[in-house]
Amino acid sequence: MCVDTYKRLMSMKNRKLFFLFLQLLFFVSLTSMAQPGSVKKAADATFTLTTFKADGSILASTNGFFISTDGVAIGPWKPFVDADKAVVVDAKGQKHNVECLLGANEIYDIAKFQVDGKTISGSLSATVSAPETVWIAVAPKSGSAVKAEVSSVEKFMDKYNYAILKSAATEKMNGAPVVNERGQIIGIFNAGGTSQSATDANYAKDFVVKGLSQNDVVLRQSNIRVGLPNSLEESVVALMLSSEKPVGTYEALINDFIAKFPQANEGYYAKANLLVAQNDLVNADKVLQEEVNKATSKDEAHYNYARIVYLNSVNSANADKLKAAGWSLDKALTEVEKAIAIKSLEVYRHLQAQIIFAKGDYAKAYTEFDALTKTPFKNSELYLEMAQSRQHLGATDKEILDLLNQSIALCDTPYVATSAPYFLARGQQLEKMGDYRKAMQDYYTYEYFNQGRLGAEFYYMREQCEVKGRLWQQALQDILVASRLDPKEALYPTEAGSLLLRLGKLDAAISAAQQAIQLDSSLPDAYLILGVAQCQNNQKAEGVKNIQKAKELGNVQAETFLQKFK
Repeated sequence: MCVDTYKRLMSMKNRKLFFLFLQLLFFVSLTSMAQPGSVKKAADATFTLTTFKADGSILASTNGFFISTDGVAIGPWKPFVDADKAVVVDAKGQKHNVECLLGANEIYDIAKFQVDGKTISGSLSATVSAPETVWIAVAPKSGSAVKAEVSSVEKFMDKYNYAILKSAATEKMNGAPVVNERGQIIGIFNAGGTSQSATDANYAKDFVVKGLSQNDVVLRQSNIRVGLPNSLEESVVALMLSSEKPVGTYEALINDFIAKFPQANEGYYAKANLLVAQNDLVNADKVLQEEVNKATSKDEAHYNYARIVYLNSVNSANADKLKAAGWSLDKALTEVEKAIAIKSLEVYRHLQAQIIFAKGDYAKAYTEFDALTKTPFKNSELYLEMAQSRQHLGATDKEILDLLNQSIALCDTPYVATSAPYFLARGQQLEKMGDYRKAMQDYYTYEYFNQGRLGAEFYYMREQCEVKGRLWQQALQDILVASRLDPKEALYPTEAGSLLLRLGKLDAAISAAQQAIQLDSSLPDAYLILGVAQCQNNQKAEGVKNIQKAKELGNVQAETFLQKFK
């Protein structure tokens, strides 16, 4: 190679190296070498966020930053959708569990949430302008901040900033804080396609959890629980609305409520009821004792104790667990008497009367119920309970009916679903007195208030009343409803077959009886109905065999029919 050619090549190589150096210098200017120390300090408030599905698999991973030293954080909302758990790893490598959500907006893809433990907080700025140099910061161990330029700023909700950015950052930095030269966070970074923006972090900071937030449409997209409000009143609302949520979520919220409001009764009462639902009466009793010791309202604590013990003592068949917890009607009576000694409220006296009734002292219970009707507490339930007490004391049907009529007279009009039990009770009394058509009217009213919630037992009960009133078509309709609601119960097609036979619908009666026998081949009544229907339907040979089968199974009427059809 000649000397001139060599010099020319070396000159070209130097130019390439020079341009490469300029590109490298430009890249470095975009990153940490150009960032002020205040930006590096702001990066200490950053973290990586990972959300998980119920099976423990990773759902999403992104960035975020803390805005308080007690774990309040801001990050993107989308990773939380369908998430069952979430954790963050802060700039120092410390892991924190996400405890609850504190607010979210899916349009701006931003969320506020709470993590456990102490954290390093970033400082927020309420101002940003264009053109302004800012940095998109990430945790120091994750990389360097990326320089960006604010090209324009828009206002939303009259007070918050939405900045349009230009930078070399990618979507991998979504959720990271956008920081000004003073180290203040002006927003949360979001990149999508060719657009980049920073949504004012103050917007998320101002999210406020209320009681109704438990039913917030956006927050319900995540399985991570919603946090409690700061006020007791709002938190009580949240506690009530959370009772229908998954047990784990509800339990965590109850524990949070007790920790936040240790002197309030509601948290202990909710936790005790949850433990009762889990059949853990021993620990439920411990919680109720804790309520008595810690709650400000001692009378309410004793009343809650008495009510839970009473309801379980009269409804539970689990005698061993009741004994282990020390629960009995006597225990319930002792607790409610303590409540009354502190504050003699009518609601406490009502529970006392109910416990006395459950203990079998009907005369004293009646006296207590009657006394309450002379107070502002007077209501429909008292008259129903008085009727039940008088029934045990041998009162006449008319005396009982009068009390039940007063019970319904006190119901709000127009009648609502809460009136249903009183119509049912009066209907049963009217049926007992032989006034079947009036009884049916009350039964139909009861059904109206419980549409779609009644079982086969109710329709069988009403069918029996309709049969007594010789209302065959209505009775047939009800027994068919009962059969549909409980297709495995042989009693219902047997009863349907009896009605169909009475109405002369022989083919249908035969079919119903055969269905009953398929469900239970030991039912003598089903064989008798089948046999009689067959004999009347010109199937005498088969019919007699089935009547004979009914006799063998113990039906006392079978012999009479055998004599008739032989």
